[in-house]
Amino acid sequence: MDTSLSGLRQGKHGIILTWSDGLEAELGPRSLRVSCTCARCISETTGERLLNPATVPAEIKLTAIEPIGHYAYRCQFSDGHNTGLFTLELLRELCEGSGET
Repeated sequence: MDTSLSGLRQGKHGIILTWSDGLEAELGPRSLRVSCTCARCISETTGERLLNPATVPAEIKLTAIEPIGHYAYRCQFSDGHNTGLFTLELLRELCEGSGET
């Protein structure tokens, strides 16, 4: 089954992702920030989470999002963090876990 991303737009509380199979979900900035898998947030050697979710403020904002090829997006957050790549696979998993809108 084709589950490619067919749309991405700003929502009331975050970004709304629409998938080719009809799944649509809104992901909030804090949820995205806590889910970052970059080397500053997850140890490359042990896989241990380095980012303490308690340190991510509830009011964090997503300040920019840019496509990286056809496989990922780079998100920039109001805390200055911008090193994570959110692959389409990761975004899909997050959408499936958030419930449909």
